[in-house]
Amino acid sequence: RYPCFPTDLVSPVKSFLSILNSLAVRCPGKGCHEEVLLGKYCHHLSIHKEVEDKDGYVYVNKGGRPRQHLLSLTRRAQKHRLRELKLQVKAFAEKEEGGDVKSVCLTLFLLALRARNEHRQADELEAMMQGKGSGLSPAVCLAIRVNTFLSCSQYHKMYRTVKAIT
Repeated sequence: RYPCFPTDLVSPVKSFLSILNSLAVRCPGKGCHEEVLLGKYCHHLSIHKEVEDKDGYVYVNKGGRPRQHLLSLTRRAQKHRLRELKLQVKAFAEKEEGGDVKSVCLTLFLLALRARNEHRQADELEAMMQGKGSGLSPAVCLAIRVNTFLSCSQYHKMYRTVKAIT
């Protein structure tokens, strides 16, 4: 009886979604009983997630094999497990230190050593960072090389020293 054109109609999907997104939902988060529109619920949850991430990293093993210690893993597995941390360190280095990831990591390592009162090891690392070498005298280095039957380049590979000219 009434002429109806397709342009006169609003898509039922659009109207349904607009009604759905305008529904108020109570947040189930701990200590948060805020009512949020369903359309803005994902954003509200992401704010909770950011707060949780700032509180600290807690790994929960949901069954299965227990995790191996990081140092017992292959390089590939270490890289995979530390991927998230690596990205965070890289972002920090780019933002604060001009992209110098190596110095940020070495400084973190130094701080960790000193926090555990391993000052001798930290001092040796600092000396290496400043280019002062391993702290061993040339005679001791030569003795190690001779006693272990290593060539000059093999010794350098193992102990990361400056190659001696023989």
